[in-house]
Amino acid sequence: MKEMLTNRILSDLPDAEFARLMPLLEPVSLSAGGRINGAGDKARFVYFPESAVLSCHAEMQDGKSTEIALIGRDGVTGLASLLGGSRPSPHTLGVTVAGSALRVRKDDFERELRAGEGLLRALLSYVGDYVTQVSQRAACAVLHRMEQRLAVWLLLLTDRLESGAVELTQERIANHLGVRRAGVTEVAGELQRRGVISYTRGSLRVVNREALEEVACECYAAMAGARRQRQSTYH
Repeated sequence: MKEMLTNRILSDLPDAEFARLMPLLEPVSLSAGGRINGAGDKARFVYFPESAVLSCHAEMQDGKSTEIALIGRDGVTGLASLLGGSRPSPHTLGVTVAGSALRVRKDDFERELRAGEGLLRALLSYVGDYVTQVSQRAACAVLHRMEQRLAVWLLLLTDRLESGAVELTQERIANHLGVRRAGVTEVAGELQRRGVISYTRGSLRVVNREALEEVACECYAAMAGARRQRQSTYH
């Protein structure tokens, strides 16, 4: 079964550890825009995305929010378990792109972390990638233009989908970036006029990835480099 999975943390586990974890994994189907955990909630499950893409959002008291990280098939939720933390998460976990995932109860997951080195090693490797994404995106949000930020986000998202097409409304994109919808409409329209993307009725497709990378700031290269380094080091 391991060979049929797309989540790389699970598929790269040693056979003995995967055999222990497999009976604990529950397949789930996740809907776009759905909320898995709210800020302040105690997580009951840890999710390993397969075709779905998840996102963590920081939400403010005035109702505004912004995405701090995307989690795809090379990642996992519940990194606080590495530190043995039982406090509620300060962030909201939601579904960016609909699809499948495997989940395991948090207490079972933490027990497996203590039982085998392979899972712990994989998560420690992923932590570096995740922290790089969160910190680089925080800097990007302050220092770089809207056009650059949108390009970076689209590259990060399509990397995790391993596809250049995604179903997303401009309103949802604006929510992920923590900006006004009008700003996304203007920038997306310009990128479409330049032949970088195509966008019709909530369906977005990257037409010219090389051009999109040229629009993006240095932040994408930093995050993509950390991701590639983790994958090459782990393998």
